[in-house]
Amino acid sequence: MKLIGIFTFSWIFLMSSQMDCFGQTNQSGMKRIASSPLQSDFKMLRDSLQKFHPGIYRYRSQKELNRIFDSCFNSIKDSMTIPEFYALTSYAIASMEDGHSNCRLPRLVADEFMSNAGVFPAMILFINAHAYIYCCKENPTLSGNELLSINNQPLDKIIQKLFSFIPSDAGISSRKNWELPEYFHLLYYVVFGDQKEFAITYRSADGQTGKTMLHSDNIRNIFCNNPFPQPDQFLTFSYRSGNIAVLQIKTFFDGFLERTGENFEKFLDSAFNDIKKKGTKKLLIDIRRNQGGNDGNGALLYSYLTANNFSYYKSLESSTKKFTKDDHAQLQIQMAQKNNFSGKVYILTDGRSFSASSEFASIAKTNQRAIFLGEENGGGYYGNTSGNDLSLVLPNSQISCRIPLVKYTVDVKNLPNGIMGVIPDYPLYPSITDIIEKKDHVLDRSIQIMQSHQFH
Repeated sequence: MKLIGIFTFSWIFLMSSQMDCFGQTNQSGMKRIASSPLQSDFKMLRDSLQKFHPGIYRYRSQKELNRIFDSCFNSIKDSMTIPEFYALTSYAIASMEDGHSNCRLPRLVADEFMSNAGVFPAMILFINAHAYIYCCKENPTLSGNELLSINNQPLDKIIQKLFSFIPSDAGISSRKNWELPEYFHLLYYVVFGDQKEFAITYRSADGQTGKTMLHSDNIRNIFCNNPFPQPDQFLTFSYRSGNIAVLQIKTFFDGFLERTGENFEKFLDSAFNDIKKKGTKKLLIDIRRNQGGNDGNGALLYSYLTANNFSYYKSLESSTKKFTKDDHAQLQIQMAQKNNFSGKVYILTDGRSFSASSEFASIAKTNQRAIFLGEENGGGYYGNTSGNDLSLVLPNSQISCRIPLVKYTVDVKNLPNGIMGVIPDYPLYPSITDIIEKKDHVLDRSIQIMQSHQFH
């Protein structure tokens, strides 16, 4: 099973050819820890990753990661605050390019930050590496504007810096776009320091640029309504004009489905029986914001899209064992469903289509079974490292780190040109206005594309 904090930072590693680790900012009033115990913590983290993480060298060579880890360790020369050290460990984790590995601040330190720090006073969303103001209580008229600079720092440079602390499979940026809004205020605070005022440049929807001054506020005061609330139902089935069937599958995790009284197997069987009864020729499977879940659900979904039995996983392994077909059902040949769909399949994804849902997309891609719309999905095409995990608490800083213990390799053919994710055939992105107004023009546009396609 694959399932996926609070980030705070004070050092910034700007990606460079030398891969040097850090440079400090001032964080007055925060407790500092001497260098020796922090070096001990970092050594424990490094040793644990190298001992237990079976996919540590999937995307970066051992030589390259050793150079990064050495640089980070050597940067611990003086005492550091816990957020400063957290930045160092987080960069080291993100350098592996594994989306299931991460670190978290100790709860007490996170609570202190939430209660006392003054941060950038607006909620920011990121769409295709552009920053947009979702809401700003200090100046509500800024809602919906693109943010171009903060205190003379261009947003593309800010995004580049902050992305380097966010883990994602193969460094796929579509996932970083979706993850950064959750971490932006803490990241920005520790990277650029404690700032009381923010001179911003912005661009409105009609292309006009403007400037204004904002003032720091407590993070608890700046939040407005959640742009992406948890759905009441994770599984929905409907029809659109043109006899198009739409399956929206927002999770593969049985635990979430149990809470809402949904059953994945029964849902699929009922939906595909109805599709066959109606003679539907086009099917859209929407897995946006599906961050994964139970391994078998992805394989089960694909079994309704093929008339042939198929292989799903090529291999599963830990740092000490290679699993066999007797250990894991999805290492066995998977059986096609009798009521499988033989028509045209479209799959709609975004940067939070991750983990088990990315594996499903990879199988559909390698078998040329679908046309892809939306964004590059957030997981690696060839697999991921997830499953059971080790929760490591570093004793001196109390930072906790998650180390996944199973390397999954999906049974897929190689992609050309070093591509590591599933690239959409039809790139589609929501606008900030869509998100604010709770409209789904990406889905509407996907349906229009499907309606325009004629098949014989």
